Amino acid sequence: MIDWNFIATLCIIFAASLFGAWLHSRRRDACLAAFDDFHVTLELTEKRRVWGAMEVLPTGLELHYRNAVQDEEHLESSFLLYGDEFTQIQTIFRYADDLSPDKRKQREQAIRRSFHPNPIRKLNRKTRNFISAGSASLNDILGLVIGRVQGSAGRFIDETSEAHLKQLGDDVIGHVGLETDPLLERLIGTKIVFETVEEGVVHEHVGIFKEYTRDFYEILDVQFPCQEIIPVAQQTSQALAGVRVSAEDDVVTVKNSSPSPIMLLSLKSGEQEQFLDVVVDPNGEVAIHSEHAFTQAVLHARLIRELDMVIPRTRAIIRHRAEIDNHAKLTDIIFDIGMRLPLGDGNEHKIAELQAKLQKNPNDACTMSVLGSLFLQQKDMEKAEALLSKAYEMRFSLPDNGRGVMLHLKELQRRRKHENSLRQKRPPLTTNDVAIPVQDSADTESRDHQSAMA
Repeated sequence: MIDWNFIATLCIIFAASLFGAWLHSRRRDACLAAFDDFHVTLELTEKRRVWGAMEVLPTGLELHYRNAVQDEEHLESSFLLYGDEFTQIQTIFRYADDLSPDKRKQREQAIRRSFHPNPIRKLNRKTRNFISAGSASLNDILGLVIGRVQGSAGRFIDETSEAHLKQLGDDVIGHVGLETDPLLERLIGTKIVFETVEEGVVHEHVGIFKEYTRDFYEILDVQFPCQEIIPVAQQTSQALAGVRVSAEDDVVTVKNSSPSPIMLLSLKSGEQEQFLDVVVDPNGEVAIHSEHAFTQAVLHARLIRELDMVIPRTRAIIRHRAEIDNHAKLTDIIFDIGMRLPLGDGNEHKIAELQAKLQKNPNDACTMSVLGSLFLQQKDMEKAEALLSKAYEMRFSLPDNGRGVMLHLKELQRRRKHENSLRQKRPPLTTNDVAIPVQDSADTESRDHQSAMA
């Protein structure tokens, strides 16, 4: 005798498995898919960088190199990162100012569709948001429907097939809907300030918020201070991204022909490192006197590049709307020194070295500037203000006439204003309040912030 109940169960399981497999084969993260077929740089948590044309697949991504790379015994033409390794991603970015004309056009079309969607796209997103917001209710409704059907056709649908039907419902709803965040939905297409942790320091950046998924943010037009290393050699000239560096004896000359200011961080030769805190404006030029004789050295600098970024939500927080039209204010944010997390090393060795140097020469304005910036990074406002104010009084002895010191003083004022506004918002203590000894609030807040972003 034919067991129709068993055959019906097999058919239901088989159909549900095929449909579920088809859905999974099409599911790609929307933020990652936006960078599909673009040349990008993938930065991993262990400070490893890989670049190539990105191909996004449901189970991971592949970066195709422009040129094969020779490893010890073989040639490598691509790099694969599997889905369960996405936790290693620090950021994925593309240089918006370095795209080919075709890719620039493709990018502009995608931006236009996202920020100025037609009625069909608007309806599609609203439908997906509705399904996502009501996914729990829809699953309950699906369970009731299955129960009702099972009551009238119980000889064909047993408990096993019921479980697979419910799983199929979860797959369909999860595929159609997305995890909607009403707070983020209203920010799409606006300029925002987001925070990231870079080498143990919290930095703020400004960009246009385009999209989000459960795991990633997509942010465009980020004016990002990329760390660059420029070789320096005696009697020669080197150029990088509109910045030309030349050296003659103990004088290093830096000319900035780019449209944005740059910040010079340090001049390093062998084990000797001279810390700088110098800003070079567009079409500006500075001369730096090296403290150590060298034949070859490297200049560490921060150059502003326009990036589009995909950042894991575990490593970034969207903190503010940003109504910033003034380019000078934007430069202040780009070159912010950041805020060091308490679990970092705190640059104690640099501070000790600079303090010893300042004791030998109390009128060294450059050392005052660098030391003040480090104290500001560690939230020691009193020491930072004393050093930076004195350095600014001596600004005409600095290579950039105090441009970098002025940026740090503005940042110090901004932080103090923020702290004062927080104090004013705190409600006054009442007689019912009980004083309980706790950890330092700033330290606790920073640790919580680091844990949330780690």
